[in-house]
Amino acid sequence: MNPKQGHILYLHGFLSSPHSQKAQQMQAYLALNFPHIQLHLPQLSGKPAQAIDQAERVFSTLLQQYQQEFLGVVGSSMGGFLAAHLLNTISAQPKAVLINPAVAPHRLFPDYVGEHTNPYTQEQFSLEAADIRLVEQRYIASIRQPQQFQVWLETGDEVLDYQLAQNLYKDSECHVTHGGDHAYQNFVRELPQICAFLACERFAQ
Repeated sequence: MNPKQGHILYLHGFLSSPHSQKAQQMQAYLALNFPHIQLHLPQLSGKPAQAIDQAERVFSTLLQQYQQEFLGVVGSSMGGFLAAHLLNTISAQPKAVLINPAVAPHRLFPDYVGEHTNPYTQEQFSLEAADIRLVEQRYIASIRQPQQFQVWLETGDEVLDYQLAQNLYKDSECHVTHGGDHAYQNFVRELPQICAFLACERFAQ
C-alpha cells in the first residue's frame, strides 16, 4: 500500500519564478526530509490580474482534490500577499507561511508602472494603473484567523517595510530577525520550523 502524499503550494513574488532560490531550497529540503510531500510551484504572471486568478485557481483545485492532504501555502513577498488573500477570502483550514510578505503592494507599484521583463521567464508585460487598483481592492486590513499564519521577517528588507507585516500579523506566530534582506537570507535555517508549522511530519517515512 502506497503512503499518502501531502501537498504544499508555493507562491513566488513579483518578477520571480519557481526557479528562485527559496523555491528551489524548499523543494530540495522536502525531497530529502519529506519525500511524500509534493511542492506545487506554479509560474505566476507579472500582471496582477492574471497572478491573482492563477493563484486562486490552483489553490481551489488543490483544496478540492487533496482536502486533508493539502497542508497549506508558502508565499514570498507578493506571493505572501496572495497567500493571505487566499486564506482570508476563501473558507479553508490550511495554513500559510509568509516570507517577508507584501502587505500594501499597491503603495509601491506606482514606482513600477511601465514595461517589465521577468528575468527568469523573459515574460514581457506592462504594469498599469488599473493593475494597481485591482491589487488595492485585495488589501487586507485585518487577519480573520491569525493562528493560520506563520510569518518570517528580516528587518534589513530593502524593498518592504517589515513593520507593516509585523503589525498586521501581530497575533500570528511572527518571527523577526535583525538584518538580512528582502530575499530572506536565513530561509534554509528556518525550514525545519516551517515544516513543523505545516505538520509535514504527518507524511514522514
